Amino acid sequence: MVNCNDTIQLPGINVTERTASTFKQAKQPVTWRAAITGVMISAAEYLACLQAHSRDRHALQGLDDYMLKDVGLTRSDIEQELSKPFL
Repeated sequence: MVNCNDTIQLPGINVTERTASTFKQAKQPVTWRAAITGVMISAAEYLACLQAHSRDRHALQGLDDYMLKDVGLTRSDIEQELSKPFL
């Protein structure tokens, strides 16, 4: 099998065996700080997603009946969505 770095030569790009081998190194073990930071970021993203869904549901409330019919919803569908307990 031919290495594409050997066959494709681009001006200004010099890939050596040393730089190519650095990508093959093993990943560092995850520290507890990184794990906690990841969990906190995931929780913040989840809350932002819930808030966006809530904002979208409340935006549907402002649509008139013609626009709701256009997207395939009824006024009762909107009331059911607004009664959901989360955010």
